Amino acid sequence: MPLFLRNAVLSAAMSGLLFGCATSQKIQVVQPGDQNFSCNAIKDELGKLDKAQEDIDSKKGVTGTNVAAALFWLPGLAYTYYDAGEATRLISDRKSSLTTIYNNKNCTS
Repeated sequence: MPLFLRNAVLSAAMSGLLFGCATSQKIQVVQPGDQNFSCNAIKDELGKLDKAQEDIDSKKGVTGTNVAAALFWLPGLAYTYYDAGEATRLISDRKSSLTTIYNNKNCTS
């Protein structure tokens, strides 16, 4: 393989590892209009948060990105887990906030 081609492939692979870390979407804990949600809207929002948590959990563990990060760029794997933990904390805080609103509205299960 010619040197320039090998360097191009190596550069592309390293860029993929550098920028290919799995990141999780961050949510705002308290959002405008939360107080105006109906009981059903709060339940729907809590369901969406459960799905978002499932997405975050799927980025942890043995995935192609995580295996590559562990083999070639360990800080990328550490960042993936840090980022997932931060996203999980925000989801937990939002659930708590919405549950407080739900309870204050005297909603029933």
